[in-house]
Amino acid sequence: MTRHLRGFQSDNYPAVLVAVEETSSAAPGSFEGSRPVTRDYRVHLQIVLDEVVDAEDAIDAVCVDVERAMVSSAFGIGAVQNWRYEATSAVAAQPTEDSTLITQTLLYSAQIQTLDAEPDRNLHP
Repeated sequence: MTRHLRGFQSDNYPAVLVAVEETSSAAPGSFEGSRPVTRDYRVHLQIVLDEVVDAEDAIDAVCVDVERAMVSSAFGIGAVQNWRYEATSAVAAQPTEDSTLITQTLLYSAQIQTLDAEPDRNLHP
């Protein structure tokens, strides 16, 4: 995630930079066009703060928001299954073009079930 290399405006904090990895696998033995597909996602959230003062509180607030989102249907993508909080990096200082930011990366994983012929329709709305 290289966004932190550029400067942020002071009203952009805390910021969360998101990167998503996806792998998918179709269920064996089904007919093409109607095969269930499990889509595994790994979501990397890099939390960016401009000061250390309340870093833990800001990071905790983001974690709560992410975990609420995992069980909410507000995204419009249907149910997210088997979500897990997997890891957290150490809090680190990241230089930018005009300052130093405090960052921490969180890793979550989850699954969504679709059909191979309808990758945009969740089987579990």
